Amino acid sequence: MLKKENDPKRKDQLITIVKTLTQMHNSIVLLQEAYMKCQQDLFHEKWKYRHVARTLKRVAKKLGEPDLVMSEEELDAQIRGKEN
Repeated sequence: MLKKENDPKRKDQLITIVKTLTQMHNSIVLLQEAYMKCQQDLFHEKWKYRHVARTLKRVAKKLGEPDLVMSEEELDAQIRGKEN
């Protein structure tokens, strides 16, 4: 490792390190933004599914066949039952 503070090689090495760290930081920020967008999209998809499932459950009850459609909670319970 170079010890002289005024050595041009040391300065070039530090500049290269700073540029690399800046690029890595920018990449991490972009990845975080993409991840947050995916999380938000997933949240909205789950919300739409819950809304549709509840609406179908109400329609099935009105038709007199409440077991025709499973709610999200019933489906989760059934999945957990199969896993155990």
